[in-house]
Amino acid sequence: AVAWEAGKPLSMEEVEVAPPQAMEVRVKILYTALCHTDVYFWEAKGQTPVFPRILGHEAGGIVESVGEGVTELVPGDHVLPVFTGECKECAHCMSEESNLCDLLRINVDRGVMISDGQPRFTIDSKPIFHFLGTSTFSEYTVIHVGCVAKIDPEAPLDKVCLLSC
Repeated sequence: AVAWEAGKPLSMEEVEVAPPQAMEVRVKILYTALCHTDVYFWEAKGQTPVFPRILGHEAGGIVESVGEGVTELVPGDHVLPVFTGECKECAHCMSEESNLCDLLRINVDRGVMISDGQPRFTIDSKPIFHFLGTSTFSEYTVIHVGCVAKIDPEAPLDKVCLLSC
């Protein structure tokens, strides 16, 4: 579901989703939910609008493929995307007092991947921007590995998807 501009109805589109690059995973989204945050940014209230983009940040899915350097996840793992990730290397991630990762902290204006500054979504070679590093209103999405939480495969994805918010 692509948001082409603020406040306009989302449009169901055929989107090309590039393979994951280094330290990224491509996830097949099986369940997603709508949070008021998605509506707020779709309406572009109080922030710099970034369009076109694929919204969504509450979801549950299965890892479809992994990029170079990803060792903690493999295809088939059940995961929840999270918009406040952890690189596990910066001072904040190493601290016992903070989880505001220097690399992966929430950035509502960044519509591209950190590794190369490019989105992984396109329609007819036109870039479609990411939202909160997760973009779960897509059948497949590409996410930095630090923004993915592996969960027990017995956990019901249709219910635990809400926990990813």
